[in-house]
Amino acid sequence: MMVAPFSDIREANREIRVLVGAAGLVADCLCGGSVTSPIAFVAEAPGEREVQTKQPLIGNSGRLLWDVMRKDGITRNHVYITNVVKRKLVSAAEAHALTDKQNKIVLSKQELTAWRHILREELSRLPNLQYVVVFGNYALEALTGNSGILKYRGSVLDTVIDGRPIKVLCTFNPAYIIREPRMEIVFRMDCGKLKKLIEGTLHAPEIICHINPSANVALDFIRDLQTSTTYISHDIETMADETACVGLAASDHEGMCINWRREGSNAYSPTEERAIRLALQELLSNNSIALVAQNGHFDATWMWYKDRIRVHGYWFDTMLAHHTLYPALPHNLGFITAQYTDYPYYKDERETWKDAGDIDGFWRYNVHDCCITRIAAKNMLAELKEQDLYGFFFNHVMRLQRHLIGMTINGVKCDTGRKDTISRELEVSLGEARRLCESTARVATGIVDYTFNPRSHHDLRRLFFTDLKLVGRGDSTDKENRDRMRRHPKTGEASRRVIEAIDSYARDAKFASTYAAARTDDDGRFRCEYRQTGVASAPGRLSSSQTAWGTGLNLQNIPDRAKDMFVAPDGYEFSYFDMSQIEARIVAYLAHIPEWKEQFENARLHPGTYDAHCALASTMFKVPYGDVPKYDRDAGGEPTIRFVAKRCRHGLNYRMAPDKLATVTGLSIREAERAYRLYHAAAPQITVWWDELAELVRRNRSITTCLGRRWILLERYDADALDAIVAFEPQSINGDHTSSVIYKCQEDDRWPSDARIVLNIHDALVCINRPSDGALVRAIMKEYAEQPIWINSVSNRLGGIDKPEPLIVPAEFGVSYPDEYGTHRWSTIRKVAAASRS
Repeated sequence: MMVAPFSDIREANREIRVLVGAAGLVADCLCGGSVTSPIAFVAEAPGEREVQTKQPLIGNSGRLLWDVMRKDGITRNHVYITNVVKRKLVSAAEAHALTDKQNKIVLSKQELTAWRHILREELSRLPNLQYVVVFGNYALEALTGNSGILKYRGSVLDTVIDGRPIKVLCTFNPAYIIREPRMEIVFRMDCGKLKKLIEGTLHAPEIICHINPSANVALDFIRDLQTSTTYISHDIETMADETACVGLAASDHEGMCINWRREGSNAYSPTEERAIRLALQELLSNNSIALVAQNGHFDATWMWYKDRIRVHGYWFDTMLAHHTLYPALPHNLGFITAQYTDYPYYKDERETWKDAGDIDGFWRYNVHDCCITRIAAKNMLAELKEQDLYGFFFNHVMRLQRHLIGMTINGVKCDTGRKDTISRELEVSLGEARRLCESTARVATGIVDYTFNPRSHHDLRRLFFTDLKLVGRGDSTDKENRDRMRRHPKTGEASRRVIEAIDSYARDAKFASTYAAARTDDDGRFRCEYRQTGVASAPGRLSSSQTAWGTGLNLQNIPDRAKDMFVAPDGYEFSYFDMSQIEARIVAYLAHIPEWKEQFENARLHPGTYDAHCALASTMFKVPYGDVPKYDRDAGGEPTIRFVAKRCRHGLNYRMAPDKLATVTGLSIREAERAYRLYHAAAPQITVWWDELAELVRRNRSITTCLGRRWILLERYDADALDAIVAFEPQSINGDHTSSVIYKCQEDDRWPSDARIVLNIHDALVCINRPSDGALVRAIMKEYAEQPIWINSVSNRLGGIDKPEPLIVPAEFGVSYPDEYGTHRWSTIRKVAAASRS
């Protein structure tokens, strides 16, 4: 039987209340707005303010929503407004106490089903309904059956209500945006799609997928691309540790997946497959072809290592472009698709084909990736130009990527025999370290048969807080809290020995699991994947991790005792440099500290005879410069004032508190508090710099480094945000400057053809070269490493003054020396006075 549509909002509230009562439920807030609107807004559940006013989307989240919608002329009176669940789920106090991970309230399946039925009945009685905007996961699930608003946000999906086709625009619950303000810009982009939807200008592109091509069809397609005058999107999919297919698209609407397998058999004969692979190699190595990819580092390194197909380098990488534009947002293709295209979320296709047993769905997914990446690249390209980031992106980010791909493929040779020896030695030392842990615990607890597992957090909590009654911060057993407990005045000497034994065991255990157990590739090399998007707080810094195929490790944090495993090939040596105190020097210029500038310049001009850390210690502790020790620890292992000054400079510039300073220096809390006061008294410009940075960000909502990298404040401005703001420029300038030396050297015509940079260690690079080329290699590295960095102080920028000053950071060099067997090891690198070998 046809149900009459609502005539007005009062009737709608009355009828919905009847439906709620019939289902045995209670409603705190019903509906609002216009029942004749073609648009309905569906949120998840009412909050405190909504319950009080009996109006949906009226509190803080409502204010945010209507502020966003007002720019497109949409107000409360223009739409129908309701919630899926019409009762309050938590009190305001409970909601405030919930963490992000706890914030999903779980209703019984029976109750949620009832609310969904009521919602569909409610929407079916809106006579003109065409569009629904769903806010949050409950609303998404109720109307589409899909789950995961983070995936589906920005998508327009189709549903049917009472036989009518309805377009559903998906986005976050506005309450989530209040908790996660960095997502507000994304929320605004999502909501902006409603106007396009209404105007009929939002269209998901139709993509023609060519899959299961014959050998001749695949070869013809590849040959046609060789003459393409537009950019070509490229993507691979992997399966069972092999390349499953290669996708290519020179159009936003059409692409081909060259899949190596068909259902239960190979797609091609060996001769056909060889011909296709050679054609792919010819295409992908063609420097005149502009290749586009999403996370091209993965595709290029995988194909190079697994298939011996070498990609010449990508012209555009959508993941890197998105990181350049919005470093704090997610950069996966699903997120990018919603932001830059009208295509709905589709990334689950990578797995859902298995449920249907339809492998062709996987190949179609590959083509979708290619075409969507291409569309996103086109739109990002326009935004890079608009945001004045075009030059930085192409001249630095993309220029660097191809060299990082080469560094991953080349890797570093491992002395596998030495690695095995270290592993065996560690097994013995770990056993001894565990026995020491238990023996010291028996003494400290007075329990003669006391046993515990030093790897068990449960056992450590029992030991520390129940049996030894130590005082820390909460019940954490991590290194930082162990340091607090060790320094606490109530901790006795026996308990300190327990903590020290556990620290020693933890170091050995981490070394064994992380470094000694790391897998080399079949050619005996360690490799890592360098990630240009890996450090959220410092977007210019690289991070590293295992390779995509599960070997290797993070090569930027190798402890000294592991460096013996890394060797240069026969006939080669290691050359090394690091940027001396680069971040502290950058701070001196950003914060405009004349005394520091002078100290650092004296240290650069008089290396080995003048020390900037000694100069700082002299100022802080009112000691003549000549009386400051030139070393960090005395004969008894206690930190010197030079060490304290150095650690203050490295940490307190970034708003480190005294308790953290005590942890990193080994000082007592009282000593750390004194050092904190002395440091800020010696350099009062530091806190002024923080204040000026805060003002600059409040004014511009962004910072751009002198090298062109931009950081945007997306989150709420608070103490945590200020920590990120303060760290951004020094760390990102360091990362970008040091990384730029890689491509500047290796693209220099003077650079020896068989020399290559193999490691980036944040502010340092390691190269392998023939000893006969060492002087030239180090001279070229020195030339580019010590190029001036033109830094404009924050106070100048705040006052609208463009007066950059040249900062030259000295590079300190090292060279490996052969051991008794003539092998050059990372562990044998020794510093040299100049860029040429002494």
